Amino acid sequence: MAKTLADIMKLEGVVACGAWRPSGKNKRPEIIDAIGDIMGESVYMASSFCEFDLFTANTQCAIYEQYTKHQKFFPSTAIAIRGSEYSIVAVYAKGGDYMVGAYVANFARPDLWKLTDEMMDVVI
Repeated sequence: MAKTLADIMKLEGVVACGAWRPSGKNKRPEIIDAIGDIMGESVYMASSFCEFDLFTANTQCAIYEQYTKHQKFFPSTAIAIRGSEYSIVAVYAKGGDYMVGAYVANFARPDLWKLTDEMMDVVI
């Protein structure tokens, strides 16, 4: 299992990855580390929208379960956003109060189930 961001970079299709602490209201995410081809402001933007999308999904799952009485989705632990050439995958790490994200090349057809499991085990 992957224990570091460098381990995530070795997985099929991963071109960049990073870890950050959730930002909270009106703050930028605290970038812990980022490695790979996508850097600078892109790291802040990607981590912010992954964080927001996962928060939104968590809220929707909680509401769904409240109304349907089916406990199947909450809490959400990962989200994937598929783009035209690259996708972004983000997870809440098991080891702390941070998130881990990865940019993956779609042509590599990465196994997102395996990737999210690996990413959750990263310790910063």
